[in-house]
Amino acid sequence: MAIHFLNVGSVRRSEGRSVISAAAYCSRSRLKNAKTLRWVDFSAGNDLVHSEIMLPLGADARWAEREILWNEIEAVETRSNAQLALEIEAALPEAFPAGDEVGLCREFVTPLFVERGRVVDVNLHRAAGADGHTRVYLHALLSMPEIGPDGFGKKLDDWHGPKLLMQWRERWAMLSNKYLLAAGRDRLIRAGADAVRGRDLEPLFDDAASERLAENYEIAWRNGERLLGEPELALRALTHASASFSRREMIAFVSKNTAGKEQFETALARVECSVELVRLADGESFSTRSLAATVQCSNDEPMSASDALGEVSATETSRTLAEAIPQWERAGLRLRGVGLTYETAKAFEKRSGIKSVGVHGLLGRWKKKQDRLASTDVLVVNDAKGLSARQKEWMLRATRAARAKLVLIDGIQLVEIDGGATGLSPEEMTAMSG
Repeated sequence: MAIHFLNVGSVRRSEGRSVISAAAYCSRSRLKNAKTLRWVDFSAGNDLVHSEIMLPLGADARWAEREILWNEIEAVETRSNAQLALEIEAALPEAFPAGDEVGLCREFVTPLFVERGRVVDVNLHRAAGADGHTRVYLHALLSMPEIGPDGFGKKLDDWHGPKLLMQWRERWAMLSNKYLLAAGRDRLIRAGADAVRGRDLEPLFDDAASERLAENYEIAWRNGERLLGEPELALRALTHASASFSRREMIAFVSKNTAGKEQFETALARVECSVELVRLADGESFSTRSLAATVQCSNDEPMSASDALGEVSATETSRTLAEAIPQWERAGLRLRGVGLTYETAKAFEKRSGIKSVGVHGLLGRWKKKQDRLASTDVLVVNDAKGLSARQKEWMLRATRAARAKLVLIDGIQLVEIDGGATGLSPEEMTAMSG
């Protein structure tokens, strides 16, 4: 499996950064800051493979000059905490066919950014990665203000959200694989964590020297991608030395193994949404479902499973649907509702805000291989007791195949099942939900 890396951030003035310096660094060039009248020189770098500025329709032709472009951006953004540019870093696969690197990058940025009104400063470098292999890296800067008849206008704010970031990563993987297949390569990449599912997270370098920072960042990003698909990896690591941990320790672990604010927040939300996470009776500590009873019974006194889980009900969770929905949304998961009939599905949709369909229509589309589940889906089944055993079996098999989450609702109680990890049989699932 080829390496996959794509990260999105921004150049922020509040972090002491200048977009002139960022542009000079990315393009390995010498640029003059019109405000400070100082030169920024990174022209000594010898790893630049390609550099160009891609202009959208209606853009001023002068912006093809890098120094003019980014000085105008600096002048437009007057706030001390302004975000000056979007910043995209991506790694091309090691076996990527020579000569196709520029084509891939143009095909990636054109429909997503250039055709939507952003100026894109595209730069390709050839350098050694954290795994020691030399490959080409994309480092692009994107304008944030919209383009008007008089130049740059108000800032575009259409780049936030984990779902959008995931779509960009999936497109990068799809286009990379298209070029790899055309060249006869058999090592393809995937946008998620499935390529290394089941393995532990990669260790970071303990050495804090500057030459290790870039490598640690790349490893942390890959670990973060793993956590998005397998949040239980964090729980496994946190309980390796001790059977319980605090929320502060959970936050610190996720922060260390992610790269950037967006990835951190999404990964943390996924870990907090995991059905394996259990809050202990003291209200401050956490453990996993399998270890919770051991933690609470350490004094050798008998204790029921219900007591050990801090009064979590036998239906696997004490959360209400209203409490769970915002947490799922923060984790970037897509909610899909199911009702016994079309009428009950629409009533549930109106009550919960989750777009819902009738169970017969959904299963019919599945049989036609339509409207399939994805690993980022949460399938919420309302009034689960009314489903037949065969319908429940379809639901369980579908969520297992997609590694999605299945949620069964009976009144206000929820049964949450991670389809890719559960060991439940259809018969056990039927017993759980009546």
